[in-house]
Amino acid sequence: MSVTSLTRADPAKAALSTTGRLASFVVNAAVDAAVLKQATPIVLDTLAVTLAGGVEPGVRALIRTLEPQSGPGGVPSFWTGQRYRSDDAALLIGMASHVLDYDDVSMLAVCHPSAPVLSALLATASRERTSGRALLEAVAVGTEVLIRLGQAMGFRHYTLGFHATATLGTIGAAAACARIMGLDRGQTEHALAIAASLASGLRVNFGSMVKSLHVGIAASNGQKAARLAAAGIEGTAEAFDGEGFLNAFSGGEVGAWPDGLGLGAPFAIAEPGFEQKRYPCCYLLHKIIEAILALRRETGMTLADVKSALVQMPNGGTKPLIHPRPKSGLNALFSAPYAVVAGLADGHIGLKSFTDEAVLRSDVQARLADVTVVEDDKPSRHGADVGAAPVSVTLVPASGSSVSRTITALPGSPQDPLTDSQLRAKWDDCLQRAGSSIPPDTLLRLFDEGKSIADAPSIDGWLGRLTVAVSAD
Repeated sequence: MSVTSLTRADPAKAALSTTGRLASFVVNAAVDAAVLKQATPIVLDTLAVTLAGGVEPGVRALIRTLEPQSGPGGVPSFWTGQRYRSDDAALLIGMASHVLDYDDVSMLAVCHPSAPVLSALLATASRERTSGRALLEAVAVGTEVLIRLGQAMGFRHYTLGFHATATLGTIGAAAACARIMGLDRGQTEHALAIAASLASGLRVNFGSMVKSLHVGIAASNGQKAARLAAAGIEGTAEAFDGEGFLNAFSGGEVGAWPDGLGLGAPFAIAEPGFEQKRYPCCYLLHKIIEAILALRRETGMTLADVKSALVQMPNGGTKPLIHPRPKSGLNALFSAPYAVVAGLADGHIGLKSFTDEAVLRSDVQARLADVTVVEDDKPSRHGADVGAAPVSVTLVPASGSSVSRTITALPGSPQDPLTDSQLRAKWDDCLQRAGSSIPPDTLLRLFDEGKSIADAPSIDGWLGRLTVAVSAD
């Protein structure tokens, strides 16, 4: 079987290929002020949860495997005072960005779009020579490629067992790095073709450290793909079509880019926008949590007052919720029964809800079996269908009548958005977790500086000040 290099492919065929379509967009896409405005809080949010994630045990374990880079060069760590090779830095930042499962979501492709893309960029871009606008443009372009590629394959990709953030994230990271590195169209085509063979990640690892490591691998591999392409490594023009990426990762259902699916018209980051998380756990738990907390406020019922609970979800809504009886904080990120029980017991859900100690409380463990979770039987194919479908929670009290609450709007979505004050509170919470001695006025100054990043001639100053604040402990 022969493999056709992009440099030897028929120009007319290459122009029509998905690889060529994506590469042309990456190189030529214009990113207007409205998109930059939407990208700014996305960068703030993602960077905040990344900084907080750097103190987690899994990330600390990863750090012990990395060799600091001696001498000049290397990418500075936010947490250790060391510098690392760019691919190792992408691995580290990527794992930290996702380890708390607090980063944003796009239900268009059932993925976390910003974490792998921003992580790769932070490890790749020359901070001294990269403007805030250039960073935001690359975030918008990389996430656009990631999300639209997921839309092209549909929900089938996810149901086959792939972790879409990891697989799609590798392509999105490569696209973002190609943009920030200024690769031409031919080089960008090669970068995307290389990334298509580096994409990996299985959903079965949800609830373990490997889930967040997937994002680090995606960021690192996406960056490697761009660097390899820049050095002259070539891929095939058919990396995504025929028997390529689309076919392989959709289980044979999609063989070419769907008619009518555009890129950047509009950018997904602006319309419909990303869902920014209000709670640090799997996004398909958020409607459950909203319902439970609302019922607790309205009725005054606590865990002791409830005999049992029923959670009704859309078809496909429980796919990632693979730990009904969690034995660790990581397990609990993907546990519907735990979300119900913890919400009733504590009256709130936050970062402290997902420590091992909180999950292993004897009164919590004893009540997990009292929560039943069911899916409806309506066909659901796309992630957007799951995201738009209502979720209902019914509580059966020890005495009295049952009470129910149905949530339709996704918390943190454009229909129920994270407000500026909520984003600021999340920023403070995350940065204080990363560096407990950061003064409040420093937190505010860094937040306000980040809100104006689009006008910054260089990202080095802001990122440097963040590093100093976080590593001061």
